[in-house]
Amino acid sequence: MRKPFAIAAALAATLLSVGVGTANAETVPGCASAKQIGSTGYVKYQGATIASVKQFAGCGKNYAYTWVWDSYAKSHSYRVSNWIAVIDGNEEYPGGDIRSGTRQELWGAGAATLSKCTRAVASVTVPGGSYVSGWTDLRC
Repeated sequence: MRKPFAIAAALAATLLSVGVGTANAETVPGCASAKQIGSTGYVKYQGATIASVKQFAGCGKNYAYTWVWDSYAKSHSYRVSNWIAVIDGNEEYPGGDIRSGTRQELWGAGAATLSKCTRAVASVTVPGGSYVSGWTDLRC
């Protein structure tokens, strides 16, 4: 009688190890071939991670991607913004449009900055109206 349980447990472990049931990877709208570059950055508030930010490259552009974590999104009203920042020496400036909204997932506008040193930046409003930011590592 224990064999069906053992088989079911082994099957579940196998399915989890190959990623069945996990979330799909993010896909840039209009550029399915874009891939994440660099590490994921995090936006933190009062010691807790409230959002993640990633940078994607493809179709001749860089894209910022922000996901506001469920734990924050379900208990706060917020506004999220993101952009690609160009780093030139000690100067930092937006490489494209800054996008903002109140959705949990936000794709930034594509920035024609593949030949520049860039990072994706995200800001999320917190109680009281101020904001906190996070960013990815620098990619050149």
